[in-house]
Amino acid sequence: MSKDNNTKQEQNQSAKESAEIQSNALREFIEDKTGNPGTKGLVDESTARLSDDQNRLITQHNLRK
Repeated sequence: MSKDNNTKQEQNQSAKESAEIQSNALREFIEDKTGNPGTKGLVDESTARLSDDQNRLITQHNLRK
């Protein structure tokens, strides 16, 4: 019974290591393609979903309700 238990523990450890390696590789690939998630730049008004004025008007309207 202990041999089966040791085998299962080794398989679980191997699976965890494999998943961790795969996760790290995927994370590095995504960071290479998209950049570091910690870097935030300025918001470009042309790509923003709502302009600041429109957002302010919506907020004021919602506060009146």
